[in-house]
Amino acid sequence: MKKFGIFMCSLALAGMMFTSCDGNNGNGNGNIDINNLVEDGFYAVGEACPIKSVNDKDAVLAQMSQGINEVLMDQQKLPWEESKRAGMWEKYIYLEADKEFELILKEGENATIYGADLTKQELVTDGSPLEGYKGSLIIGKKMKVQESGLYHIVLDLNMDGALDLTGKEQIIVAPVTWGVSGAMNGWGMTEGTMEFKSAKEIVWTWKDCDMAAGGKFKFKDVKSAWKIVLDDAGAVKAHTNLGMDCQNGGADIAVEKGGLYDITLTYNLAKGVIANSYKYEVVLTKESTLPTTMNMIGEEFGNWLWDNAGVVELTPVHSKPGMFWCTRLISAGKPFKFCAKKEWNGDFTNLGAEDTGFTVADNNCTVAETGLYTIVVDIKGAKITIAKAEVFGIGDAFGSWDAGKYPFTINEDGTVTITTAAAGNLRMYTAVPGVDWWQAEYNIYDGKIQYRGEGGDQAAVAVAANATVTVNFNAGTGEIK
Repeated sequence: MKKFGIFMCSLALAGMMFTSCDGNNGNGNGNIDINNLVEDGFYAVGEACPIKSVNDKDAVLAQMSQGINEVLMDQQKLPWEESKRAGMWEKYIYLEADKEFELILKEGENATIYGADLTKQELVTDGSPLEGYKGSLIIGKKMKVQESGLYHIVLDLNMDGALDLTGKEQIIVAPVTWGVSGAMNGWGMTEGTMEFKSAKEIVWTWKDCDMAAGGKFKFKDVKSAWKIVLDDAGAVKAHTNLGMDCQNGGADIAVEKGGLYDITLTYNLAKGVIANSYKYEVVLTKESTLPTTMNMIGEEFGNWLWDNAGVVELTPVHSKPGMFWCTRLISAGKPFKFCAKKEWNGDFTNLGAEDTGFTVADNNCTVAETGLYTIVVDIKGAKITIAKAEVFGIGDAFGSWDAGKYPFTINEDGTVTITTAAAGNLRMYTAVPGVDWWQAEYNIYDGKIQYRGEGGDQAAVAVAANATVTVNFNAGTGEIK
């Protein structure tokens, strides 16, 4: 705290050197007229920027947004408005290579020029390695980047002294490449096709994004993913994603109908909050004919009566339109079949030549051996797969996030059990061919299995070390003791 006090005093003294009595601030290159800057705050200007000077008639467009600390939203679960951090500012802005820019802080009638000795280095994110720039703020300094492009500028004045500034990471200038992540790619990443219209206007497009009804997605930087870290201790992180209404760190964007979508994200330089500079359009180009539900009925599953509680409602595979799964104990020779709706209209026993793991006879499906099976019905891929079930734990309660490493024991009665290795949150899933573990996961709440389906992360279920977890898929129940 003592070092912070000395640092802030030096900033104040330097500010006094640059601030004149009439509110104009000089930096050796002439005076700054801030009379046309209506609101207090930081402004990004210079030869590298779309706005060259605060004297420009459109200088208000250079105004930065008060920073949103992702840590407050993620760890303390504060709403967006309450996650603003005093002294933290950010802006997306196009910068030209090898040209100078600076940040001007307007406070009433006074203005202070800030810059930094930016060092090109690997930035700390939650995604792939991202090469960008870091530095410590210096009054009266100018800055440059080496490549032209859209950048995310994030600065923090450390007004509360809470940051660990060992790395002098008071300002980050990070290159931005927008992608989409969500229902169209299993929450992976699809980079957009960029059209550069001007330094003030850039457009990204994504064609034929396949999403199920209710599918969700966000825009996020291809490499930094969800956030970028300012300080060594990780106390301040900036969102690097856009959600509903283009709010940084906002809620997922959802579509109403299943089908193919064309998505457009447009950047137009604007003042203030980040959402002011962005807008998006999501257009349904081809509505899906894939079913949104799937059921299994048979001698052991409802006794061939659609209104019987024993009929199995298969779970949608996350981010895979038209693909459904379930895990059930099936007796050898006991017949069953499928239908999208709970009615005798459109029922079926096979989808194509790649069906595997069962036999069709007398217009019904059967398996040759009694056992616990995972049933996958993929309408889009025209394939039904029935295979011996594999159930796994994953995450903190088991020791790592390595998929396929912690198998449940499958018992003769069709139940599965596992013992946790450590205290932590319980995560478990059934292996479904061709999908990631989280696309077929579930958990136990009040003794009942709840499947994630196409939803987001489920509520955490804390367990102790050496806890025994038992799941009964046929009964839809689970136990932790």
